[in-house]
Amino acid sequence: MQTEFDDTDRAILRELQEDGRRSFRAIARSVGVSEGTVRTRVRRIEDAGALRILAFVDPSRLGHSVLAGVLVRCEASSLDAFTEIVVAMPEVTYASSLLGRADCYIQVICADNDALWDVVRRVRAISGVLETETLLEMQVHKFTYRDVAGPGAADQARQSA
Repeated sequence: MQTEFDDTDRAILRELQEDGRRSFRAIARSVGVSEGTVRTRVRRIEDAGALRILAFVDPSRLGHSVLAGVLVRCEASSLDAFTEIVVAMPEVTYASSLLGRADCYIQVICADNDALWDVVRRVRAISGVLETETLLEMQVHKFTYRDVAGPGAADQARQSA
């Protein structure tokens, strides 16, 4: 179920994307609404499952310097079971089902190449896995989820001008 957002909701979401620890009072001042309005709307958006406020940790600063993507082809009948197994693996930070040459994409973060090799071997050993292709990320140039709230009224006005 998709939730409808108005310009105020999107403005609040943009403020939270910039700094998830920002106070409701500061957001209210920036957006031009009351603190209670911000609190109520954030709670509604969270309850709808459209917002989770998390801390972003840079794994390379914690000694986890190997970032890789693994494309996986599975037997169709095994995809659900495969997904259940890989999302439980602590090294897997992202998993999605695909259409195309692979059935699933998983992103893994590991301390070193030996740990990556261990993860890939465990993935290959899962029942129904037909093939894997590992993509080693050498340098991340951009990693953000900003602007998923969509353009606000001012942005829309600029775009239509």
